[in-house]
Amino acid sequence: MSSIADLYALQEVDLAIDANREALADAQSRLGEPEELVEARRAAEDGSAKLREEEKRCKEREWDADELRTKIEPLEHRLYEGSVRDPRELADLERDVESLKRRRSELEDQALAAMEVVEEAQRAADETRRSLEEMTGTSMTEQENLQGRQTTLEAEFAVLEERRSAQASGINGAALPLYERIRAARQGRAVAKIEGGACQGCRISLPINLVKLARSGSDMVQCINCERILYMS
Repeated sequence: MSSIADLYALQEVDLAIDANREALADAQSRLGEPEELVEARRAAEDGSAKLREEEKRCKEREWDADELRTKIEPLEHRLYEGSVRDPRELADLERDVESLKRRRSELEDQALAAMEVVEEAQRAADETRRSLEEMTGTSMTEQENLQGRQTTLEAEFAVLEERRSAQASGINGAALPLYERIRAARQGRAVAKIEGGACQGCRISLPINLVKLARSGSDMVQCINCERILYMS
């Protein structure tokens, strides 16, 4: 019959494989562009689009004001050169000029307000861009580290698998199938040490005769509660 110590050693390898597999799965799940970076890029794109939109709106107000200015100049020239002598026509011309000037003033005020909005949009766009650059740099470093960790874990996994195969090959009879069955049912732990007269798998106190039998190592003894194989080092 295989030594219980061999089964315990096999369990140590299996637990190491489990931990390696979990770490490898974690590293692989984190490889690729993280959602935070995707959101940061989207925010930067939205910020740039908002800035372009506000710049366009500001330019439109400036163009409208300039267009009115070009309309006002010839009217003012007619108004002040003295060529218009009819009082009614002169009054109409004055009203037209004043109306256009008021509208131009409104557009200039709107252009100034739009410039302030553009400045705020520029600050917001710069902030999102800086945030994106920082996150991109951090992500690149993290991805490189994860790729390195994945390579290391894969190499360790291969070594552990070889060790496991060698360890399992030395276990004969019904011991290995029993071990595998209990391991599947007990979260990867099929063998439990006895310490202080208690099973360290489920923490219950064991009968003295069972402890003596386990100490002798002559038979494979299982815990009366959790059914784990009992081991005394």
